[in-house]
Amino acid sequence: MAKKITFAIRSVPPVDKIFFVQNLALMVKTGFSISDALQALIKQTKNNLFKRTIAQLHHDVLAGVNFASALSKHPAVFNELFVNLVATGEISGNLENTLQEIAVQLKKSYALKRKIRNAMIYPALIVTVMIIVGVGVFVFVVPKILDLYTQNNYVLPLPTRIILWLSTFLQHNALVISVSVIAIVLGMIGLWRTTGGRQVFDKLLLRLPIVGEIIKKVTIAKMMRILNSLIVTDIPIVKSYQLIAHALGNTSYRNHLLQSSELLTKGGSLYSTISSRADLFNPVIAQMVNVGEQTGALDKITAEIATFYEDEVEAVMSNLTVIIEPVLMVAIGAGVGFLAVAIVMPIYALVEQI
Repeated sequence: MAKKITFAIRSVPPVDKIFFVQNLALMVKTGFSISDALQALIKQTKNNLFKRTIAQLHHDVLAGVNFASALSKHPAVFNELFVNLVATGEISGNLENTLQEIAVQLKKSYALKRKIRNAMIYPALIVTVMIIVGVGVFVFVVPKILDLYTQNNYVLPLPTRIILWLSTFLQHNALVISVSVIAIVLGMIGLWRTTGGRQVFDKLLLRLPIVGEIIKKVTIAKMMRILNSLIVTDIPIVKSYQLIAHALGNTSYRNHLLQSSELLTKGGSLYSTISSRADLFNPVIAQMVNVGEQTGALDKITAEIATFYEDEVEAVMSNLTVIIEPVLMVAIGAGVGFLAVAIVMPIYALVEQI
């Protein structure tokens, strides 16, 4: 199984990585040697792990190791895609522009992730509070109120009986429920980490309403942005597909690109690899790529597609909170209303019997 490679930094904050690449590109542009630029960056870097990594890079470069080879010794910080871009820049003598292209790619990727994370914070917070408050009400508040009714032999209305049963169930089975939830979560995580389980999860996610479309747009935006960077730096298209495949999180896209790279070695076109999977790629994308191949403007086409889908994701994420908020409010209102009815109905029944 191929190792997952992304532009994300596992141990170094993304902002530090962007700062490093941007400043390195600027110093190379103004005439600094790589070794001098790295020495200056050691002093500017605050993250201790990253500082040690840059110091090791500086040591290797002074020893005569080329920059790309030095970077490849730190796969936890600089992934295969990063190293290949730098290697191409060194060979072509265009390292300055390559570093600038990497900086653009990193900033776009970081901005996209930040927008998604920020859009999900509010719904996640509301749902978490709802669950905590709901469990607290059923375990601590509802039993005390319902004790007033159960002490007498009144026939309770159906909503009240449902609330009473649920409250009793939570009280008497709290440990079993907690262990079961933990076991299910751990089991899902374990299954997700297997090759077959990950593929099943990824396919299911793509079929979910709203979520599936967001994942497709995010994946296509990332794919086209990386492809654009690789085309600009003159990395062969077959190698580009392999690098992109490892950079994508969804296994459906990853497996398709790895299979497509084999077709490209036999003379296949980008258009054919994209148009063959209408479930993963919008037909308009295939047509745009086809035009780019025929006109020799694939770099411009991929940049336009990436920008379009990045804007689409931003629009969806901006509207997501607006869409989810009324749904959550309706759910909260329905829950509170049902609880109020369940508690109040017996009171009316008691009044009628007096």
